[in-house]
Amino acid sequence: DQISLNKWKLLFSLREEFYKGDDVGDSASDLAETVFLPRIGLVYAIAPNISAYATYNKGFDAFEASAGTQVFNSPFKPQISELLEAGVKSNFFSNKLSASLAIYQLTVENVAVSANDISDPNLYVQQGQNQSRGIETEAAGNILPNLSVTLSYAYSVAKVTQSKVPSQIGMAVENAPRNISGSWIRYTFSKGFAKGFGISAGHSSVGMRNTLDPGTVLPAYSVFNAGLHYKHKHYNLAINAY
Repeated sequence: DQISLNKWKLLFSLREEFYKGDDVGDSASDLAETVFLPRIGLVYAIAPNISAYATYNKGFDAFEASAGTQVFNSPFKPQISELLEAGVKSNFFSNKLSASLAIYQLTVENVAVSANDISDPNLYVQQGQNQSRGIETEAAGNILPNLSVTLSYAYSVAKVTQSKVPSQIGMAVENAPRNISGSWIRYTFSKGFAKGFGISAGHSSVGMRNTLDPGTVLPAYSVFNAGLHYKHKHYNLAINAY
């Protein structure tokens, strides 16, 4: 249900999932779980174009690995997530540009990853719990009819917080960089001899990442993009460089 009162809005919903898995072939070991999934959201209008919000959301995913087995010789448990998030969203330049800033904590239980066993690629390890905390900000829109901008940045610290393998606790989650950023700016000439021509430029950047192999760390990288484009009636021509 959604309730509105003056500058406040409340979103509230309840859901319950009933899950049963029998992938171990033994009815005595069948996995049965009941998961209660609440969702709560609260929004406050600071100004006509600025709103603050907070949300709590619990999620459920019945993980099914086709032809997969697990190191601990037990059925795969469903993945359960809990998200706590708060932030601010706003619109500028007569709603031509939207921007947001959010902080969050995401906890995921029963995360399944490859056991990194070359002899058995279908072998998995279902970790106890992963948790990530971070901040995200982005802005996007058409400031002018011929100028569009997209900017984003995210900082996140993701760690293994519970595991059947004690040495994994506290380790950074694989393929989860701390820093990610991106941009894309596009401008099209609307007058004069260059009418219809345009230029664009941007980048994507990813920080260092751990892998399933504790001794292997993928380096950070940045990719810079630029392009030229031309539009005439229903025809578009673009050249991009990386």
